[in-house]
Amino acid sequence: LELYDLRVAEMCQQTAAHTGAVYSVAQAPDLKSFVSCSSDKHLRFFDITFTTGGTDSAKFEEVVDKAVELPDECLSVVYAPNGKWIAVALLNHTIQMMFADTLKFYISLYGHRLPVMAVDISSDSQIIASGSADKNVKLWSTQFGNCHRSLRAHDDSVMQVRFLPGTHYLATAGRDRELKLWDCDTYELISALKGHSSEILSLALSQDAAFLVTASGDRQLRFWRRSGEQVFLSEERARELDEKFEQEVEREDVDAAGGRAGGDVVSLRPSRRTVESVRTTERLMEILDEATATEAGEDVVLPMDAHRNPCVRVVAYVNTLTSNNIYEVLLALPFAHALRLLSFICRFFEVVAKLPGAGGAEGSGDSADDAKARVLSAAATLETPCQAALIATYVHHHELAATPSARGLLIRLREQMRQLLQVEKDRI
Repeated sequence: LELYDLRVAEMCQQTAAHTGAVYSVAQAPDLKSFVSCSSDKHLRFFDITFTTGGTDSAKFEEVVDKAVELPDECLSVVYAPNGKWIAVALLNHTIQMMFADTLKFYISLYGHRLPVMAVDISSDSQIIASGSADKNVKLWSTQFGNCHRSLRAHDDSVMQVRFLPGTHYLATAGRDRELKLWDCDTYELISALKGHSSEILSLALSQDAAFLVTASGDRQLRFWRRSGEQVFLSEERARELDEKFEQEVEREDVDAAGGRAGGDVVSLRPSRRTVESVRTTERLMEILDEATATEAGEDVVLPMDAHRNPCVRVVAYVNTLTSNNIYEVLLALPFAHALRLLSFICRFFEVVAKLPGAGGAEGSGDSADDAKARVLSAAATLETPCQAALIATYVHHHELAATPSARGLLIRLREQMRQLLQVEKDRI
C-alpha cells in the first residue's frame, strides 16, 4: 500500500500490507480509516492519522488483530455509506456482507456464474450492485439479500460498477470498451459511451458526479462530463438498434464473401452493405411498385411528384444514387424488381433518343410523356441510369439468361445505350 500527497505528487508512505496482490481499497464513511482486500484471502483495516503544524501530513497504521480471513480471494471491497456494512466481492462468485463494527457475517449473495469483479452500494445504502466476469450486473437488496434484477450489461466481463452520489444511477465499465449508465429504479439503460480502444479497467467519479474518469488498457484516461442536454430513451434505443443492425449487415457481408471460397476471402467488394443502402433499396422497390401500379391504372397513394410520368419518376430516383451505394442498392434488389427497373430505364432511353440533339427525331410531334422526359433529361445525366442498367444486368445475368422474355428487353437496352453513349462521346 502506498500513500501519496497530491499537492506535491510525492509518495509519503509505503507498506507491505499483504502477502498477495492488493486488488481494492475502500475508505470508511468517517474518513478516518480504510480497508484493503487481497488475493491472500484477508481483509486488513488501517487507521489514518493527520498531523498539523508547519507541514500538514498523514500516515496510516494497521489496526492490530482486526484482520478478517475470507473463504476465497477478494477482488473488491466497499463500505455502505451508512457505515453499517462492508461488502466483499469474492473469486468464488459470491458477495459476502459483514457488519462493519463487529465484522461478523451478515449475508452472502450468490447468483453469478463467474467471479465477481466489482461491487458498490448506493448512497441510501438500499441497493448493492455487483459486476461479474459473466457479463452481468446484479442489483441486490441490503435488507434481505434478494436479487432485484439481473442485467446483461456488457458483451464482455464487467470490470467496474459505481453509483452516482445521491442517486440510483449506476455507471458500469467492461472489457468491451464501453462505459454505460443505468437507472436502477426502472432497470433501463440510459446511455452507452464509447471511446476507448481497449478494455476499461478502472472507473472513478467526482464528489458531485459532474464527471467520470475511466482508465483503460490503451494507456488513456478519459474524462466524461455530464451534459445539460436531455436524453430520450426511445431515441437511444432506436440508435442502438440501428448500430446493431448495421453490425449484423456487415457481418453477413463478410460471411457471404468468405463462404464462396471455402472460408478464404479472395477479394472483397470495394463497398459494404449498410443500413442506409438497405433503406435505399426498400425505397427503390416502393417506387417501382408505385410506378407499375400507376401504369396498370390501380388506385395508389403517391408522393408529391405523382404528376410525373412513372418512367421518369423511377429514373429520377435512380439519379439520386451515388457511386458509394449504387452497387449495394442494386445487389439487394430482387430479380422481379430489377427486371422492372431495366424496363423503365430502357423506355426512358428510347424517349431521350427522340429528343433534339440526341441523334433521333426532332421531337416536333412528341407526346406529353416525351415532354415530361425532356424536362428531366435537361438536368439529368446518362451516367447513373447506364451504370444502374449494367450493374442490374451483371448481378442478375443468370436469371436474365434463363428468362426468354428478357432477351428482347436486353437487345433494346443495348441498342439505346450504345446510341446515346456514342452521341455523348462525340459531344465530349
